Amino acid sequence: MRRIKLNQKINQMQKNVLSPGSKLFIKIINLNLNEINEIVEKELIENPCVEEETIGNSIDNQGLDSSGIRLYEIGKGEFNENMLEDKSANLVDYLSRQLNLLEIDGYDKKLLYSLIHLLDEDGFLKYTNNEIVEIIKEEVGINIGGIQIEELILKGQRNFDPSGIFTRSVKESLILQLELSNNKNLSIYSNIINNHFQNLANKKFDIIAKDMNIDTDLIKDCLDTIAELEPKPARAFIKINNERLYNEPEAYIYENNNKLVFQLNKNFRKIRTSSYYEDMIIHKKEIDTEVINYIKSKINNGKILIKTILEREEIYKKVLKTIIDIQHDYIIKGERFLKPLKLADIASIVGCHESTISRITSNKFVSTPRGMINMKTFFSNKVDSKDDTSSVAVKDIINEIINMENKTIPFSDEEVKGILCKKGINIARRTIAKYRNILKIPSSFKRNKK
Repeated sequence: MRRIKLNQKINQMQKNVLSPGSKLFIKIINLNLNEINEIVEKELIENPCVEEETIGNSIDNQGLDSSGIRLYEIGKGEFNENMLEDKSANLVDYLSRQLNLLEIDGYDKKLLYSLIHLLDEDGFLKYTNNEIVEIIKEEVGINIGGIQIEELILKGQRNFDPSGIFTRSVKESLILQLELSNNKNLSIYSNIINNHFQNLANKKFDIIAKDMNIDTDLIKDCLDTIAELEPKPARAFIKINNERLYNEPEAYIYENNNKLVFQLNKNFRKIRTSSYYEDMIIHKKEIDTEVINYIKSKINNGKILIKTILEREEIYKKVLKTIIDIQHDYIIKGERFLKPLKLADIASIVGCHESTISRITSNKFVSTPRGMINMKTFFSNKVDSKDDTSSVAVKDIINEIINMENKTIPFSDEEVKGILCKKGINIARRTIAKYRNILKIPSSFKRNKK
């Protein structure tokens, strides 16, 4: 019993060795961006010696853009706004990329990010302003008025591609697109769309002409014009189930000429220690000692938080660069190209503990050309193969083999093993059965279509 108590005391002493900064770092790297923003906002409320940092309007010589987001190169790729023309990603990713290029303050960015996640799969905002107020209050913890919501919606409509996004109906989408294109007949066309949309669709031009007292040629021109518009703004995008307001990506990864660049997401409020209070403790004339000590403590707390967030940014930068270097083909081409990778591998390259990499990648996401990817999926075990194929890639190959089989004579697990062997992949039959079960593929007996 004494030995156990002694060990407990030693363990307790070891735990107490951690500095406040180290403890905060361990906490911060576990958190996602929304949770970090909550900590920052709490500090702004509770610590009078910190203040929100105002954001400039230009890119500095360190590559820092006006929203506080750094752009980092992988290989020789360069960041280019033309990347936004790639609509192969889902709608949320596509709009989020644009959001991080807008020169607006962090508060509006957070609210616009919330609005993006409230769009339906067609790109429409089907909630009333009052409903949006309640949703944001409940899920993001921000109190905002209906007028502010309307202003944000208008900002979204006028600053985001595709044209017509953030509207509430097909009619509103078409009218907005006409307005943004500066159509000379906007007033007449809007009237036709609002009051005779069905007649227009059915080409009942005479009815519209009689009711509006206009020439039928103008009505036909209206139909021709809106036929070239997209009534549902998000129709061209991959449809996904949005993870509403929760999984904001840690970074945005872009492809440019087969090179990858990444952009850290710093979508939270920036803070700094107050110069007013720092001057106060320097001069400290006729100020009570207790007050000075309080101010010093609060300034120190603020500096530790700021320093820790910057340290988090630096470690994420190193980890992401390493992962992207290794998993370049997987990010661009898909699961077949995932290379074997362990947490310990990244830890060794970056120069930190494996547990730190585990914390960094747990329940964190990155936006890629193929959509949102959970950072944990970058890691996979190695299987016995000529080219160090990962277990994820092998599952994909097994799935392809079975999809291409003759359904009247399906492959047994042993036959699949033989096909894999010819590809230079040597795994046991029981492993194939395990992978097949993970993929929810029935046995060859149950797959037989005879």
